Amino acid sequence: MTLLKPPPLRLLLVDDERLARAELRRLLAAHTDVEVVSEASNGEEALTLQAELQPDALLLDVQMPEQDGLAVARALDARARIIFCTAHASFAVEAFDLNALDYLVKPVAAERLAQALERLRAELAQRHSPYLPDEHRVLLRRGEQMALIRLGDIALIESRDNYLELHTPQGVFLLPGSLTRLLPRLDPQRYQQINRQALLRLDAIAKLQHSAEAGLQLQLHSGQWLAVSRRQSQALRQRFSLGD
Repeated sequence: MTLLKPPPLRLLLVDDERLARAELRRLLAAHTDVEVVSEASNGEEALTLQAELQPDALLLDVQMPEQDGLAVARALDARARIIFCTAHASFAVEAFDLNALDYLVKPVAAERLAQALERLRAELAQRHSPYLPDEHRVLLRRGEQMALIRLGDIALIESRDNYLELHTPQGVFLLPGSLTRLLPRLDPQRYQQINRQALLRLDAIAKLQHSAEAGLQLQLHSGQWLAVSRRQSQALRQRFSLGD
């Protein structure tokens, strides 16, 4: 079976200096999954090309004549992704207030550009994914206490009648619902059902061992031990390349 490659990252370079755009092109040439769709030398041209080409991101200079990069960012659709590239670090706070994905200071280092591109790839993957991201926050209840908890901080989810018990570093919280309804919204690369009543994040597992019933037992980083059903034991063995 041939796996399809993900589409290239389509970038628009915006800088009033031709040599600066050429240097970005040189650095980007090291990334085989990047396509520079066009270049703009001023803010008006950048906005026109953004609307026409719909790139995945703009590599945007801040200081440009007439309409600077910050003004361009304010004029863009809120969904536009921006990586600022500028010789001036003093604009960083305002740039991130405009939801910039990253802020690179010239001369741009190859390593920092690679980090920014990796952030862009992660952002695109998350935006296109049908699953809830780790940063998604869930309003949970424990007695009279309510708390907003990151999905990525929930290690274990257990079914209890019409509620789910969610185990977090802040304690155990309740959420109305069922595993059946929740499972399709969780990334199967990160979560595994271990029996009919429980599922967990794979990175919460500290130890796996065989049990007397031909299944598995596992220990969480919290120290809690859990039994894994025969069916799910087989799935975990395959996932972690464990022998029988």
